[in-house]
Amino acid sequence: MPRQGYGPVTRSSSALGASELNGCFTAKSRAASGKRKEEESKADGGIKKGRAAFGDLTNHAQGQEAAVPDKVTQSSKASYQLRATSRQQQVSSLDPRQQVHYEQRVVSQRPADMELEQSCASSGQYWTDIDAPDHEDPMACTEYIHDIVCHLLEAERKRRPCLNYMESVQQDVNTSMRGILVDWLVEVAQEYKLVSETLFLAVNYIDRFLSCEMAPRRKLQLVGITCMLVAAKYEEIYAPQIEDFCYITDNTYAREEVLAMEQQVLGALSFELTVPTAKTFLRRFLKAALPGDMPADACLECLSSYLAELMLPEYRALQFLPSQVAASAVFLANFTLGRSAWTPTLQHYTGYNPCDLMECCKLMHKIHLAQHKPEATTPATRDKYAQTKYYCVSAIQSKVNMLPHYLFR
Repeated sequence: MPRQGYGPVTRSSSALGASELNGCFTAKSRAASGKRKEEESKADGGIKKGRAAFGDLTNHAQGQEAAVPDKVTQSSKASYQLRATSRQQQVSSLDPRQQVHYEQRVVSQRPADMELEQSCASSGQYWTDIDAPDHEDPMACTEYIHDIVCHLLEAERKRRPCLNYMESVQQDVNTSMRGILVDWLVEVAQEYKLVSETLFLAVNYIDRFLSCEMAPRRKLQLVGITCMLVAAKYEEIYAPQIEDFCYITDNTYAREEVLAMEQQVLGALSFELTVPTAKTFLRRFLKAALPGDMPADACLECLSSYLAELMLPEYRALQFLPSQVAASAVFLANFTLGRSAWTPTLQHYTGYNPCDLMECCKLMHKIHLAQHKPEATTPATRDKYAQTKYYCVSAIQSKVNMLPHYLFR
């Protein structure tokens, strides 16, 4: 099968050998990668290939300024009175046989929001209804957003990896090797131009697989590329071929080995591939955090994504739920940019108080500080977000060495 001109990111044949320091994945010469692309460009007559039907359709449109409606700031009680009136009008327009079922669904739809309503009302806090501008948009599905978020919060608990699988399951693999593998996968995702959702999903698959299957260190990279292959099939419009993943390991593994490992991974995961990650929640939480001005909004979005992605190679981050990581990323990004770290709107839509995020924020802040040291062991994410399309947010340094305690009161 003809290749698509991706430059190789590979490792030495002794990777993940006797010493964990030999587990480092190294990149082949960029000149070799450029030569491949140049040769294939000539073979194609100099015509740059693109997506035929989806030329500019991506999950991360850069530099695209969205229309931001005026804020609707209101007390939670007033918000629900307005929504109740709207629902009553909808019910009255229904067929009488449908009204009973509709009313029952509406009454039981938002128990969690009712608790938040009482909490916010008692404290006198005001939050912004971020979905109000989209109520008339059928594609926004604002009537179902609460149910969707509740489902995601439930799913993140059901499909999370074992928190101590390195100690209880693995015998030949350690946390350092896992970090090196994930850092290398960040490079692989860049090489194949995969969306961030694919990377987050692949790391989830790796951790869940290693939670129930013991893997020798010589097979760890095979587990990594196989999980990324499965994640790419799930997320990407055009997923890389198996041969691409074999090539990127310098053909350390054959196609048959990848297929066999894919079957093993899917069996270990019980084919439960739909998993909310920190990136899933980050999209929702940023909507609650973004004030709407550009380019500051884009900077906050990129910095939050950078902080969340820094947690991927860190084994200790498994103790935190993806929603907690996403909320902490927004919290820390706001603080780093000199903004109010937490707002009633963020508290309402994330369900987290500042004190709930303290431990996760401290670990994230520690990892963020370490990226600016020469001895950083996982630099791929830092290098990725040093690009201008990410507003060079990895160059933004924290102003403090320790987060002040008043932030979490």
